[in-house]
Amino acid sequence: MSRWGKQQDRLVVRAVDVLSGVLSGAVPEPARRVVASRALLAVEEWVFPMHEELVLAENADAAAREATGEEWVDDAAVRRWVTEILAEHASSYNEHHDVWEDDPEYVEPRGDHPVWALLELCPFARRLRLLQEATVKTAVGLGGDVGVGAHQIGHWAAGRSRPGDRQREALAGALGVHPAWLHASRDELPDVQLYRFASCPCEEPTAMARLGLGREEPDWYESPAEQDAAVHWCGCGQAWVKDKVGWLLPLPPGEEPTPSDGDLVDLGHPVIRSPSVTLDEPWPRALWQPEPGRKGRARTAHRVPELLTREPLALPVRPAVARVVVPEPVWGAGPKERLAANAKWCRTCRALADAPTGAAGGPWVLLHRTDPPRELSTWTYPTEKDALHHGAHLAMAYLQLDDGPLDRVALDLFTGQAHAQVIARFLELHPETTQLEVAELVPMRAGQF
Repeated sequence: MSRWGKQQDRLVVRAVDVLSGVLSGAVPEPARRVVASRALLAVEEWVFPMHEELVLAENADAAAREATGEEWVDDAAVRRWVTEILAEHASSYNEHHDVWEDDPEYVEPRGDHPVWALLELCPFARRLRLLQEATVKTAVGLGGDVGVGAHQIGHWAAGRSRPGDRQREALAGALGVHPAWLHASRDELPDVQLYRFASCPCEEPTAMARLGLGREEPDWYESPAEQDAAVHWCGCGQAWVKDKVGWLLPLPPGEEPTPSDGDLVDLGHPVIRSPSVTLDEPWPRALWQPEPGRKGRARTAHRVPELLTREPLALPVRPAVARVVVPEPVWGAGPKERLAANAKWCRTCRALADAPTGAAGGPWVLLHRTDPPRELSTWTYPTEKDALHHGAHLAMAYLQLDDGPLDRVALDLFTGQAHAQVIARFLELHPETTQLEVAELVPMRAGQF
């Protein structure tokens, strides 16, 4: 425990808050399991310093995959789940490294290690600690603002006692949040509103790039193609995963690849490539912004998000995602007729319908054949994006013809305009296909073949 200090305290409190905010009351599913694995790994790296990172990652992944709905039913259940996982891993950690009670690296299951007390903190105590850290308020300073001693702030932050109504209002004023966030009725309720969003809560939300998660375990998702489209990157630099009903869940720091310039065609501006962050800072980073002019300091104050300055509201029930009806492919029609038909369900086609006509052809070639006996035909497009868009339409048409009802994964990817992943999904379902050879996208003109 010699390495343990305030930094580790902050990280554990933040990780537990993320876990509870994302998992409480939710059914385990791939998106939430990914967040759970990441947050667990952040804690285990500090608690079990002698373990290899790969071992810790495997342990966290296994725990997240095996979680049940009963273990995530509310904040207390989530904390019990984390406690049980860490206690089990502590026993195997001590045995594997042959450490005993008098060894500084020994982690007694549910003993004197600081992590066990931190896991007992209720939502109110976590909320107070996180707001105090974000606003860089010392116990002495905050106590002076509220009219109590620093020791009393410490008791509240440790969960040993709770403030009265007047003290709660004073705390809210000193921390810059709406008093309802610190009301006694919320003491046991996690702040799920801070971890589930319909769109990125950054100052300038934009369209999102979709990238792979970088995981090696394909069983997290239904297919490699779906896995490849798992991460949604906003231009502010925040990465998200989307749950089954459409909420964006903030993805804690990890090893996923950051978008390259070629991935950011739809964002409108480059992604912010700021220094790496950890869970001991306010999270998600899209919601919390450093105070102007204070960057670079060891402890930087953050502006309290506008969301916290208003009365907390329950998350709205997300309406069911409108079912996309894909019409039968239009055969034997000209380009205008096909475009008009596709514009009824394809966002890219709708944008093209009213766009001025561009130059024919281009440097990007799509190789395609309609049936095996025919020679390959080469269709040229001005950009790679255009070629992938058309290739995705072909893939969707063939999936309709060959497979009957459209593949759900392919339809979801196409609706999100992840055209490269749609093609990958088609090739995954039909590895022996002779109809579509979209892999041969090369920057050469058709006349060169």
